Amino acid sequence: MTDINDRLSDILSAVLNIDKDQITDDLRRKDFEAWDSMAHLMIISEIENVFEMFFEDEEVVDIWTVGDLKRILSQKLGN
Repeated sequence: MTDINDRLSDILSAVLNIDKDQITDDLRRKDFEAWDSMAHLMIISEIENVFEMFFEDEEVVDIWTVGDLKRILSQKLGN
């Protein structure tokens, strides 16, 4: 799971333009201005490309925190 977390942190850091040490499971979309709707779609797209998987629409709208991303990604990758 560490490799998955590292790759996810790389994506979040690049899209949100923040240091990796600022990324916690509790980081919330509504509390972090850079994580707007466009950034959210960019994050989803990058995750789908890097991990070669696909999010359902319902999953995309249910993602509010980094922890949510990790949980759904883990479920999809079977980890």
